[in-house]
Amino acid sequence: MKNKIHKAAECIKNETDGDTANLLEQSNLIQLFLNSADHTAIIKDTSFRYIAVNKAFLEQSGILNEDKIIGKTIYEVFADRSTKEELDEITKYDRIALALPKGDNLAIELNLPNKDGDERIYSSKRFAIYDEQDQVIGIGSLSMNITDRKITEQDLAKVRKELKEHIVIQEQTLHDANENLQFMSHLFENTLDGVIITDAKGIAQQINPAFTEITGYTLDDIKGKNPRILKSDNHNKKFYKEMWESLTKTGKWDGELWNRRKNGEIYPQRLSITAIYDSNNKITHYLGINNDVSELKRKDDKINFYAYHDALTNLPNRRLFSDRLRTEINRSLKRSAQIALLYIDFDDFKKVNDSLGYHVGDELLKKFAAGIKGIIKETDIFARIGSDEFAIAVVDFGNINSLMVFAKKIRKLLQDPFKIDGHDIFITVSIGISTYPDDSETAETLLQHADTAMHQMKGENGAGSEVRFYTSQMLTRAQNKIDMESAIRKGLASNEFIPFYQAKVDSETGKVVGMEALARWVKSNGEIIPPGEFIEFAEILNLIGDIDNQILNISIKDMAEWKKTGHNDLIVSVNVSSKELEDPLFSNKVIETLGRYELNNNQLEIEITESLIMKNVEEKIKLLETLSATGIRISIDDFGTGYSSLSYLKKLPINTLKIDRSFVNDILSDPNDMAIVSAIISMAGKMGLNVIAEGVEHAEQIELLRAEGCTIIQGFYYSKPLPKAEFLKFLNKRN
Repeated sequence: MKNKIHKAAECIKNETDGDTANLLEQSNLIQLFLNSADHTAIIKDTSFRYIAVNKAFLEQSGILNEDKIIGKTIYEVFADRSTKEELDEITKYDRIALALPKGDNLAIELNLPNKDGDERIYSSKRFAIYDEQDQVIGIGSLSMNITDRKITEQDLAKVRKELKEHIVIQEQTLHDANENLQFMSHLFENTLDGVIITDAKGIAQQINPAFTEITGYTLDDIKGKNPRILKSDNHNKKFYKEMWESLTKTGKWDGELWNRRKNGEIYPQRLSITAIYDSNNKITHYLGINNDVSELKRKDDKINFYAYHDALTNLPNRRLFSDRLRTEINRSLKRSAQIALLYIDFDDFKKVNDSLGYHVGDELLKKFAAGIKGIIKETDIFARIGSDEFAIAVVDFGNINSLMVFAKKIRKLLQDPFKIDGHDIFITVSIGISTYPDDSETAETLLQHADTAMHQMKGENGAGSEVRFYTSQMLTRAQNKIDMESAIRKGLASNEFIPFYQAKVDSETGKVVGMEALARWVKSNGEIIPPGEFIEFAEILNLIGDIDNQILNISIKDMAEWKKTGHNDLIVSVNVSSKELEDPLFSNKVIETLGRYELNNNQLEIEITESLIMKNVEEKIKLLETLSATGIRISIDDFGTGYSSLSYLKKLPINTLKIDRSFVNDILSDPNDMAIVSAIISMAGKMGLNVIAEGVEHAEQIELLRAEGCTIIQGFYYSKPLPKAEFLKFLNKRN
């Protein structure tokens, strides 16, 4: 061993300083020390080459030949069993140890493979070796295999952890049990349900405060007694026998019964009884949970009442009215009696709600209902069947004259104003009448016919007159209206409403300067429905705005297409309804659509009839000013037919007046019409407005109009309204 250390020292002589020789002189003593130790012992020079190792190191590393270690680095010795990263880690600690002050050491734990490649854990202390002149000449390392100890420590740590977790679980279980006990106690004391606990023989042992509140009995009153002291006389012995049979067989009973409070009052109660068993499945106690359902019963009765009655007036609703009417029809059938059904609807009731508030409207309905109750017979049926709609079934009315007398009584109720919250409110009603058996033999149809008669009265502006009796013609008209509404809605959904274009031509150049988009209904089978057959229905059904909106969108889209073909300066006129003018978002929608198709705002002209403008004219002026401010043009259609005020006319932000065809038709033969047309043209010119004559069919008319200063012509003389493709051909030919 000594010779080998001398030999190693000579091998590295050029790489160490002269003090290394001192170590070699003491090699015998060092080697004895190293080989006697149980720990692995290593000495390295300042270049981290092995100078000496002990026997324990050789045995644990499995390298029995010192020549394979001495004078070499760990990278040369252990390259085959350790990764570079692992060896770098050891070298890092060697460098740290080499820099330690004299007497200090570096304690670390390392995972190192043994000769079999198994990982072993070593506790290692590294320190610098100084010579007599306090110069560092190497490092020393003493390492102990602590793998078994670590395993033992890990096992102990695992046991400690499991024990700690077990203790935590036990503590949590105890805590939860305590909390549950407190919770159950709190629940027992504060639940709104009455709770009673008895022993197996049914003797009361405990009750909660809610039990006392419901029954009036305290614990002192009931403890040690059987709860039968609560029993009322509403149930027989069989009832209680079946209750105990259920408890015996199933261990529970649930149901409703009538019990008696301490003050003697009998009340309905919901009771649930459950048997409590011990570990031997023997009943030890019974738990009874009960609650007073008196209020629930009252609410159920109230719900049942308002399922068939109006909540505001307490009158029968439509459902109960129909049931009672069917009953009366069956009775009348047996005795050949007649029944008249009056369907009553308030006129303009919405104005009351909008101007005075819903609470005033509600009071008005209640006062009217109270008045009707004072004039009907006990056998008559009176109901509120809608927001402001009532129905009266007059049983066995006798003759028509008696119905007219009754209707006058209703009118008389309305002669004087209803005084509500300081307001005097006058109202009128529309009344439709149908009779059994003449008009129908079923309650539903009788009600429908009276409703039809009432709406017919309103539709003919007969509101406020006497009454309107149902006729079969009314049903036909009503059905036509329903069919037309369905067809129009389907047409809108299928985009069947499209514009036909009628050209506006400059009579001096013969060129098209614009066109009016006129609504046409082209059904899926190709049939074209003229506007005269659907416009009026659409207005009544409040669908005209939807049609106009569809025409507007398609017209703007078509204009964008024609613009791409070179027709840049055309102006398309589109008619709008009052519904659109009342829409605060209308102008934004129009501008957004123009922007989407990249059209200039001044290429769209909104046509509004003179009569439409004169309704709520101040509001119309504001809206038209908003549209005009964006560059959109405004035209008054059918000018001269709407009795417009010239003072308002000068305020309107309009660009164009269209002379109505009714004046243009006879200008060749009627001097009065010619005078009116001349006056309109002259006025328009002085006001700086464009003027268009519509309905022109003859060249002579054009000559007269042009002589008066009107050059823009619209009418069959140049073209009838054409679908898109045909109009484009006409446009290309003209322009």
